[in-house]
Amino acid sequence: MKSETITLRQLTVSALLIALDVVFSRVLAINTPLMKIGLGFAAVAVSAMLYGPAWAALTAALGDLIGALLFPTGAYYWGFTATAALTGLIFGLYLYRREGSWLRAFLAALTNCLLVTLVLNTALIVWKFKANLTALAAARIPQFFVMTAVQTAVIVAIQASTALLRLIREKSGGKSEKKP
Repeated sequence: MKSETITLRQLTVSALLIALDVVFSRVLAINTPLMKIGLGFAAVAVSAMLYGPAWAALTAALGDLIGALLFPTGAYYWGFTATAALTGLIFGLYLYRREGSWLRAFLAALTNCLLVTLVLNTALIVWKFKANLTALAAARIPQFFVMTAVQTAVIVAIQASTALLRLIREKSGGKSEKKP
C-alpha cells in the first residue's frame, strides 16, 4: 500500500473546493419545495478527479457540514452528510485517474443521482420527516432526470478543462496516468 502525504497545495485546493461546494449548494442553488438544483457536485467531482474517492468523500462531507452550519435549511441530520460523502466516493471511483469520456461522466452521474438522490435521500426524507413516499418520489423523479443530465454535462466540461488537466499532470509528476 502506497502512503501518500497530504501537501499544503492539496489542503488549499480542497479548502477552495469545499467553499465552492457550499456556495454552489447553499447560495446559488435553485431550491423549491419539491426540488433542488445546484452545482455543488462540481466541486466534489473536481476533488474526486484530483485526489480520489476517500478525499472526495471527505471534501463532500465537510462541504455539507459547513453548509448546514452556515446556511441551515432545516434541522441538521447526519444522514445527509453521509450521503454527501457517498457522492464523493462514487465520483472518485468513476473519475479518479481515468481518461475523461461521456460514458464515464454519465455513469458517475447516473449512479450518484439514482443511488444517492433518488433512493437514499428520498428514503431519509421519508424516514426522518415522515413524508409520503409516493408524493415525494413523484416529485423527485423529474429532479433525477434533470440532475443526471446536468451532472453529466458539467463533468464532461470539467474533464475537458485545460486548467484541471494541468493540475492533474502536475500532481502525477507530468506522467499521464490512465486506467481503462
